[in-house]
Amino acid sequence: MRQVKIGLALGSGAAKGWAHIGVINALERAGIKVDVVAGCSVGALVGAAYASHRMPLLETWVCSFSYWDVIRLMDFSWRRGGLLRGERVFNHVRRLVPHDNIEECALRFGAVATNLSTGRELWLTEGDLHMAVRASCSMPGLLAPVAYNGYWLVDGAVVNPVPVSLTRALGADIVIAVDLQHDAHLMQQDLLSVTPQSEDEVKASVTSWGGRLRQGLSRVAQRKINQTPGAMEIMSTSIQVLENRLKRNRMAGDPPDVLIQPFCPQISTLDFHRAEEAIEAGKLAVEKKMDELLPLVRQKALPDE
Repeated sequence: MRQVKIGLALGSGAAKGWAHIGVINALERAGIKVDVVAGCSVGALVGAAYASHRMPLLETWVCSFSYWDVIRLMDFSWRRGGLLRGERVFNHVRRLVPHDNIEECALRFGAVATNLSTGRELWLTEGDLHMAVRASCSMPGLLAPVAYNGYWLVDGAVVNPVPVSLTRALGADIVIAVDLQHDAHLMQQDLLSVTPQSEDEVKASVTSWGGRLRQGLSRVAQRKINQTPGAMEIMSTSIQVLENRLKRNRMAGDPPDVLIQPFCPQISTLDFHRAEEAIEAGKLAVEKKMDELLPLVRQKALPDE
């Protein structure tokens, strides 16, 4: 007899990715022990923290974000390859998750990236942990690609937005998948904006130099629906449409045992300061699926093959 291994496939979703924290916390409170973690994009970042037993530190950090903290983390780059360098964010992630190699993680972990040179999916399951996370998070046009063995790597969401297949390949018998992008089509606003949460932030965003800079990146949250969308908004939304189509096709062929879908359409791509809202959405999504989750985890063992 051998123990059933539970796997968690954490999907892409930018700022909605903090919902993964709520999902993980709710699973732990329900007594569901995860053995394998696979992540794509922000799912790789959260997954790396979870697999390294650093989730409380990550949660504390992201819940401390204010609207202006997110603006300050945006290290704009005028170099080719991406609008943001990403060094400020990923340098802090390195301090939160000090492990250098994937093999050092307490749980089996893997991240999915896209080989831009070949168009193929790449599973990063050993070696440099921070390179794997950084590559998996490299949204085309927003973050510069990562050099790896003579190739360029970008966001894994281009090929595998919810990495169920990687989770199974890492040894999971039961896969719980978290899909963050299922509600993207419900948005009627700028999907890229860093949208203020309060009236004071709205005023400050318009009158300050930071607000002018943000307006150049996207559009203020109050822009009219019939206004022509900006280039970055078009890019972001188009990528999400393609990801959703690809995700549906892949999960139809390789469905997870349980699909968790946090609902937080009010959170735009760069709204990383809305962590508490996203975490709560993740928690609620798990609660809605408890009838499906508990019977699976009660399967204590599988016969040896």
